[in-house]
Amino acid sequence: MIANYHTHTWRCNHAQGTEREYIEAAIAMGLRELGFADHSPYPFSNGHVSGFRMRPDQLDDYCTTLTALRDEYAHDIAIHIGLEAEYYPDEFGRLLDLIDGYPIEYLIQGQHFTFNEYDGLYAGAETRDEAVLEQYCRQVVEGQATGRYLYIAHPDLIHFVGRPKVYEKHMRAMLRALKDMNALIEFNMLGFIENRNYPMPAFWRMAGEEGLRAVIGLDAHRPGHFGNADALKAAQEILEHNGIPLVERLQIH
Repeated sequence: MIANYHTHTWRCNHAQGTEREYIEAAIAMGLRELGFADHSPYPFSNGHVSGFRMRPDQLDDYCTTLTALRDEYAHDIAIHIGLEAEYYPDEFGRLLDLIDGYPIEYLIQGQHFTFNEYDGLYAGAETRDEAVLEQYCRQVVEGQATGRYLYIAHPDLIHFVGRPKVYEKHMRAMLRALKDMNALIEFNMLGFIENRNYPMPAFWRMAGEEGLRAVIGLDAHRPGHFGNADALKAAQEILEHNGIPLVERLQIH
């Protein structure tokens, strides 16, 4: 692994360690590129406040801190400044307005909730409701259609525990739509090492059958998430087994 574009900071309220500690861990691991993509601030129109993301008033410090570290470590590793952001159809424009003028190089789509969060459901909660699964898949595709995202983080986050045929119907349709857009999907290492409901074997089997490409994302929430060579090898073997090309490095504009 030579690059990771999914790294958080303490500002999201559930990550630990300093930015410098993450950078040092990435260098020790041998990475050539490190992208920070903390949970984005979202200036919700109704005043809703999320507890798992940075506040809008922290965005300036986030960018200032990472810009200084990017310069300091320029000879050791390439550092990029991004955000992990859901696609919320009624609120996405407000997010784009907020980050306009800041040195945000990329967004990754982590669809943690359906609809606009305050009127939706958490995608990682168990559900047998086909409508929830269908909405999740629709929203992932709609987000990618904006052209504003670098890739989709943990695309198999949705925790559907209903009939497997229903899961396959909607997820395969989503994958086909993503393939048509040449979208890139993430094999999420945090879910993998913590034995969460994702990465989902059935999803990655279908992803291979539908011809998707993947990137491995550490989804690092502490410096210790860097350097797990055995887990990385296992992830690479899963992708290879399913015939999914691994994209090791991305073009950040």
